[in-house]
Amino acid sequence: MTQHDPDDGHGRSPTAATRRTLEIITAFAFMLLGSLVMWDSHRIGAGWTEEGPQSGYFPFYIGLLMNIASLINLLKALRANREIPFVSRAEIRLVLAIFLPSLVYVGFMQWIGLYVASAVFIAVFMRWQGKFSVLKSGLTGVIVSVILFGMFEIWFKVPLIKGPIEAALGF
Repeated sequence: MTQHDPDDGHGRSPTAATRRTLEIITAFAFMLLGSLVMWDSHRIGAGWTEEGPQSGYFPFYIGLLMNIASLINLLKALRANREIPFVSRAEIRLVLAIFLPSLVYVGFMQWIGLYVASAVFIAVFMRWQGKFSVLKSGLTGVIVSVILFGMFEIWFKVPLIKGPIEAALGF
């Protein structure tokens, strides 16, 4: 528990989301996915012809089953106890401390390349989360990226996303 999260009187930090809320969101997300599968299956043909099933026949019914199961889960979630916590604010903060920088990393990879983005990502995480020195963090980021470059580009001959720095170096 951090100083920003006073406990709820039971030694826990306040709830960021309840289990019921997340089950409702998940049920709706799967209903949306099932509906998309059904719509696309219908678009390409979900019927039965003289030759047998069309290409969307089985996916259509898979989508329908997904929607039925999701509707059952939604109804169960709507009747569920509202007080069961899924994650506390302190716990979600820890998850977001990893997830959000990872999302930025993936986004920047498109512009600066995999290897430079990885070096920066590793160095920032070592400094921020591990409290390592700037020198150790930076060196580790660069060394790991150079090893990955050698392994993928030279040894496996698998070209990965490169940015302007690799292009300027002739890679």
